Amino acid sequence: MTDLRFLGPALYVVAVLIMLTLVYDERDPSTTLAWLMILIVLPGVGLVLYFFFGRNWRYLGRRNRRKLLATEHGHRIIRPAYERYAAQAAQHVHDDPLSGRLSRSIQTQNGTRILPCSHLEIMASGAQKFERLMFDIESAERFIHLEYFIWENDDLTAALCALLAEKVSQGVEVRVLYDWMGSLPYGKSQLRKLAAAGAQVRADAAQWRKINYRNHRKIVVVDGAVAYTGGMNVGQEYIDGGSRFETWRDTHVRFGGPLVLELQRLFCQRWYEVTAEDLFSETYFAPLPADDPPDMVWAQLATSGPESSWETIRHAFVLAISSAQTRVWVQSPYFVPDQGVMDALVSQSLASVDVRFMMTAHPDKKLPWWAAFSYLGTFTHAGGRAYQYDAGFFHAKAVTIDGHIAALGTANFDIRSFALHDELMIFFYDEGVARAQDAIFEEDLERCHMVTADDLHDRGRLFRFRNALARLASRMM
Repeated sequence: MTDLRFLGPALYVVAVLIMLTLVYDERDPSTTLAWLMILIVLPGVGLVLYFFFGRNWRYLGRRNRRKLLATEHGHRIIRPAYERYAAQAAQHVHDDPLSGRLSRSIQTQNGTRILPCSHLEIMASGAQKFERLMFDIESAERFIHLEYFIWENDDLTAALCALLAEKVSQGVEVRVLYDWMGSLPYGKSQLRKLAAAGAQVRADAAQWRKINYRNHRKIVVVDGAVAYTGGMNVGQEYIDGGSRFETWRDTHVRFGGPLVLELQRLFCQRWYEVTAEDLFSETYFAPLPADDPPDMVWAQLATSGPESSWETIRHAFVLAISSAQTRVWVQSPYFVPDQGVMDALVSQSLASVDVRFMMTAHPDKKLPWWAAFSYLGTFTHAGGRAYQYDAGFFHAKAVTIDGHIAALGTANFDIRSFALHDELMIFFYDEGVARAQDAIFEEDLERCHMVTADDLHDRGRLFRFRNALARLASRMM
């Protein structure tokens, strides 16, 4: 029989070593203290939880050689575009101090710079997005790259997989990357059939040790000429709400021009990390146009993830919100900010800036929805205006600042997206784009009800206690 007398002391020794590591990592104090408490009270269970949910991948990512090589290759191939448009981009933000500071902050953290895009479309429905996407895929001549957090298994995915298989038969290269955990609940028969037809299909983040970390990005690039990103994954429910919701309200963007290079670079970097296939060549990166694109809109890609050096998207939001002069309008299904983001929202609300937050009234996940109410009380008491969307599930991710900066992409307004997910947001330094997004916000208001501080207070102590408990688990959501 195995002698287990030394198991308990051994667990405590390992727990102590992890505690020392936690202190050395210089993380957020609340996170460090939470893990220290778990390891002290439950050293055995705590070690298992820490292995899956607590390791500092931001530090470990700096030692990931394949990731470092992918980033190096990506910036090398996009450098000519940065150099080509550097002077024009600088001139565009010269007269707006906030745009200038925001663009410099993102560049310092990510290395990305402002590039133009053209033929920009903001799509506020799944029907619009997937009809447009199917048309672009049908028109593809060389390659189709798709990266999604969730790839479901239903009528829409069947039609999409069939179309992709047809394009493979025509000699078009098709690569599909899906998040393993995000897509775990759905069958893979359609994707296996697509792979058998000749497409390259890979699962991302398919490691148990990274189970708490997701690739939450949504990227499509067709022939290097057109790109998509936003809140919508691949599934019929993004069009009609599916069996759970009456409707599904989401936001996606489509564009052409040099900015497409950024999403192509991001896809190729991730593809290289997962498969080691090198796509950093002129075959997959379209040459720069001889002339500036029509309907030019200046924009900048911001990315972050658990292995990134900086929480770039969070920092960009804090800077933009704190610097707003007149209004901050935010749309996100969830509202679980960290202290810095919360302070920015509350401070601006107290200063009579028009701060509005719109979220869903019909959640797909109860814990973050409950947690949101614990933040909404302080937010609304400070003068912020909170709205819940009643017509169905609300999944859009958008921020507008002072009517001239808009951020659209994949990141929710919660701690998971800021720290634990691979995310992307595109910051558009353009009044036309901001006005268009503000108009969508105002149209959505017609399907919302306002949540006030009095409403939340009248719900009672049990309601507030439940929400406070959910808030404690915010980093695990």
